[in-house]
Amino acid sequence: MNSYGNMLKLSLFGESHGPAVGCTVDGLPDGFAPDFDEIGMELSRRAPNVSAGSTARNEKDSYKIISGFYNHRTTGAPFTVVFANTDANSADYSDHFARPSHADLTAYVKYGGHNDSRGGGAFSGRMTVPIVFVGALIKQLLAEKGIRIVSHIYSIGNISDTPFDPVSGEVPQLDPFFPLVDPEKREAIEALFASLRNEGDSIGGMVECAVYGLPLGIGEPFFASVESEISGLLFSVPGVHGVEFGAGFAFSGMTGSEANDPIICCGKTATNHSGGVNGGITNGMPLIFRAAFRPVPSIAKEQTSIDYVTGECMKKAISGRHDVCILPRGCAVIEAAAAIALYDLILQAR
Repeated sequence: MNSYGNMLKLSLFGESHGPAVGCTVDGLPDGFAPDFDEIGMELSRRAPNVSAGSTARNEKDSYKIISGFYNHRTTGAPFTVVFANTDANSADYSDHFARPSHADLTAYVKYGGHNDSRGGGAFSGRMTVPIVFVGALIKQLLAEKGIRIVSHIYSIGNISDTPFDPVSGEVPQLDPFFPLVDPEKREAIEALFASLRNEGDSIGGMVECAVYGLPLGIGEPFFASVESEISGLLFSVPGVHGVEFGAGFAFSGMTGSEANDPIICCGKTATNHSGGVNGGITNGMPLIFRAAFRPVPSIAKEQTSIDYVTGECMKKAISGRHDVCILPRGCAVIEAAAAIALYDLILQAR
């Protein structure tokens, strides 16, 4: 299915090399006047060419709102936005090479060969454009409630940035297009990108995201916990293969006395190993989580696979225009996903 949400429902449509991609979102309040300059800035953060690691595909991300908007304000009806695809090069996908670690083979089998496989089709990172649009709109609604979402490049390969302070409620001020707590790390990251592009290879990375100003008590027990709702949407982002909250996997090597967060008062703890969540419900501390992106699987090195139609063994270096690393572009997508999931939970809490 291509829909998400309970009180806020989001449906995606389109394919990477089709005429357009877009979404319909139901559950937005009526009478809201979005700041489209701010939405444009968020879209530009997701767009290519923000670093040496970006794809050369150059979509303008121009859009058209076709429902749910009138006289400069949302109407409360389903809101639909469409983004035209203008820079697709389908010739790069003219054969049936099942690109390793892509969805080419699995989608071909699932849909009996009827899916549009060009550029990954509905499994492409291009599908994150409408997610970032909706997330940017919802971030404005959250800001009205005093809630702010920021992220940074936590790591790329073996280069690590300084982590966010998990206790401080002060919102970090970062470069939105290449967000680093320690900006001096950018030079090493850009050098790594350039080296890998020359080698025809790619690299993975991790985004750390923090949400400030969340009230205590957001989230539902078990199946609609803060962690499960955010994780569910994060794992829908192409390339995300790991998510952790607070201390995350480091909990497995800690004792209880090390892991527990002493409570100072209601909504305040001395440490924040739990990442701002207890029992699936926000506890008043900053919400801290990290999402790990796998290396982009489209690389210029020769790889072994099969023709997904005939089953014949093939060897090929993948052509086309691809990222060396999905970061820093992925930061905008992670923030948008968190905004959508949290807004849905806030509406449920009402």
